[in-house]
Order: sequence, then C-alpha cells, then structure tokens
Amino acid sequence: MLSLCGCMSQIPSMREFTKAWTGQPIEGVRQRIAREGSYASSIGWKETTYPLDNGNWVYVEPDGVARDCFIPWEVNPQGIIVGARTEGKGCRWW
Repeated sequence: MLSLCGCMSQIPSMREFTKAWTGQPIEGVRQRIAREGSYASSIGWKETTYPLDNGNWVYVEPDGVARDCFIPWEVNPQGIIVGARTEGKGCRWW
C-alpha cells in the first residue's frame, strides 16, 4: 500500500497540469492532441475553438482521464495560453 501511495503523489493535479501549460504556445497542446494514440485521436475528436469578446480565443481539449470533462484553454492573439479551466460533469480536481 505504501508503494501505491508513493506513485499517486507523482500524478499531477489538473490545476498543476493547466498551470504548467500556461504561458506556453497552444501549438504544443495541438501537437500533443493530434499525436497518434492520444485520447483525442482515439475518440475521433474534431478540433474545437471559439472566439472570446476580449480578443482571445478558446481551444477545447477532451480530458483523457475523466469522461465528460473538457479543458477550454484560453489563448491570446499571439497563440500563447493565458488560462484554463475545466468543464463537464465528469471533471474533478484531483
């Protein structure tokens, strides 16, 4: 049981995951999602984006861990991630 607990402490939380990507180009997320064998490619995910009133836009990623959970990444006009949140009834903060 102790070894299992040690492994679990190394799994990043959703908050840590999204924080690590903040400030990075959205192109990195796009490449990760498009990679063969990714969760998004395995479910036939179609790229989803939409504009925001503040001039930024959103890139939506399906969460590969929790079903019915999505990560809407907020992206500035320069293509840099400025924020993220989770949406969906399957989301939870681990």
